Amino acid sequence: MSDEDSKTLLDYFYANVEKYGDRTFMTQPMGGDSPVETFTFNQTMTQAKQMAGYIQSLNLPPNSQIAICSKNCAWWIIADIACWMTGHVSVPVYPTLTADTTRYILEHSESKLIFIGKLDTKPWAEMKGGVPTGVPTVAFPLCPADHGADKTWAEALTAAPPLETPVVRKKSEMATIIYTSGSTGQ
Repeated sequence: MSDEDSKTLLDYFYANVEKYGDRTFMTQPMGGDSPVETFTFNQTMTQAKQMAGYIQSLNLPPNSQIAICSKNCAWWIIADIACWMTGHVSVPVYPTLTADTTRYILEHSESKLIFIGKLDTKPWAEMKGGVPTGVPTVAFPLCPADHGADKTWAEALTAAPPLETPVVRKKSEMATIIYTSGSTGQ
């Protein structure tokens, strides 16, 4: 097996940070009259390490599941990278589920942290009833105003020192658990 065959998505991301540094990696539309927000490879790495530091500060059990309830957005990518950097597993939660299905996925996956992301108001009004109490939550920018999260993204980024040494991941390790409409048994 060549070195190339053993690389993970994180390894490729780290290589691109080294290679492209200050080049734009992501562009996030901010909605309304607001301009877009851009993220360079370096900025993405910085925020991922900051969020990974926050995740690490929670002292979650190794290989914990961390849910991401959001539409696609830049913070989803950063949260995914932060989960993986800390050795945890991300659990994407489709952004228009019922409260019952949301609760089922979060409980079945045993998610220990929930990111609440870019969601439309009506689906979030339904989904939030399925978020178990007592599980820490972090609200992405662009999340609904009534998110009720324990911390905003900005607060979480500064709540702990950035992760200094990311966990080394192997291709054989689980990185994400994806629930499809047929996999929940609901």
